[in-house]
Amino acid sequence: MNSLVGVVLLIAVAGMVAWVVFTSAGALARRSPATRQLVLIANALVAVLGLVVGLWLPTRIPETSGSPANLVAVVLLWMVGGGLAFLGGAAFLGALLSHPGQPTGGDIGQS
Repeated sequence: MNSLVGVVLLIAVAGMVAWVVFTSAGALARRSPATRQLVLIANALVAVLGLVVGLWLPTRIPETSGSPANLVAVVLLWMVGGGLAFLGGAAFLGALLSHPGQPTGGDIGQS
């Protein structure tokens, strides 16, 4: 497979996952103002946790020469932290841009 096609597919899948998380958090945040605040706070904490896991925690792993376990640990921390930051950020934006009392837009004929 061409590397350009792989990058395009990766971006497409990441966009679809972000859209699902964005709309799900928005639908949850529309229930009530208290639920919206809870979703906003929880997803902000998840995004910050992802940044801590992906950026700060790998710097705390001591470097030893010739040990592939350290490299694997750093890459896994980047993947987990990046995923948490990405999904937490998408859910935070979904909750931030929705307002309680708005219709969800999924049902036809409801007001």
